[in-house]
Amino acid sequence: MSKKDLERQNLGSGEAPRDPLTGLGQPQEKSPAPRPKKDSGKKQIVRIGTLERDIVKPPEDDIDPDTVVSLYMPHRRARRFGVLLLRLDKLALALLAGIALVVTLFIVAFMQEKQGNFTINLNRLELYRKGIAISDDRDFADPTARLSASMVENATNITYSYLPDDLDDIDGDHNGENYVAYTYYIRNGGKEDVGYNAQLVLDNASKGVEYATRVMVWRNGESVLYAEPSANGSPEEGCVNFESHNVVCSFHVPDFLVGYVDKYTVVIWLEGEDPECVDAIVGGNIQFSMNINADMEDDTNLVTKFVNDVTDTITGNRPISASGTDAPDFYKDNLATWDTRRNR
Repeated sequence: MSKKDLERQNLGSGEAPRDPLTGLGQPQEKSPAPRPKKDSGKKQIVRIGTLERDIVKPPEDDIDPDTVVSLYMPHRRARRFGVLLLRLDKLALALLAGIALVVTLFIVAFMQEKQGNFTINLNRLELYRKGIAISDDRDFADPTARLSASMVENATNITYSYLPDDLDDIDGDHNGENYVAYTYYIRNGGKEDVGYNAQLVLDNASKGVEYATRVMVWRNGESVLYAEPSANGSPEEGCVNFESHNVVCSFHVPDFLVGYVDKYTVVIWLEGEDPECVDAIVGGNIQFSMNINADMEDDTNLVTKFVNDVTDTITGNRPISASGTDAPDFYKDNLATWDTRRNR
């Protein structure tokens, strides 16, 4: 058998080609195995939302098991909140809206209470509803329960001798270039004789500016100058120490009779002669408030108070304002002003 015939026989049988002389099979050359692809270090990232859709409708190509699944879902919080709202009924939605409104009003009221360098706040429940009111006008043209002095910005230090002599003679807001000055009145135009406590409070301060601050308070024409104690604890020259770090002074008026009017003037400045008035306090700020409360709280519950007020209104026995926002003036026939007050 020729060599060519032997090769054809081997190829037809599917066997490996044999050597024509020895009849032994010849080894075949193997094709090289494919090299494994090098890991580039970058893995495919698939979001969980895409993966969930692929489970329902599988893609043509299988997902690589080394694929990183990201749990991030765009706008997930907003979507969940929307789903939650849809599940709530109308009553629950109304309740949530009411709570949000109350919180908003509380925040607004709190911010207003803390405006300015100096504010005056009268207790609405125990005093204002009884006809006690405050005003920055000696004739009480617009009685209210809250007053606020305008702010003095970028004030620098001055000394007592720089202050004008007529600070207690001007009503309302009369700030100077580097000091706060405010005069106001409190009147009992109510149904009964009462007592009240007035407390001048340091609300907040920064950079230690309070240690160089002076506060002068007039009550019915008599004045006292207050300051934080000096570094050694003794009073500053010509001053009375603050009652505490947070309380400047207090006034207790046990017999504030119907028709009585009291006058207060508060002046605040940075004292340049104070050893603690140094460059380190530059940029600091300070806020005070005068809080006026009844000296004895009425133990009568709110329902009883409401019934009594409604009864007085219906019978015409010294009725109160239906809206509850106007200060009752039960002393109309003998209108009390600073000039016509009973306690002159």
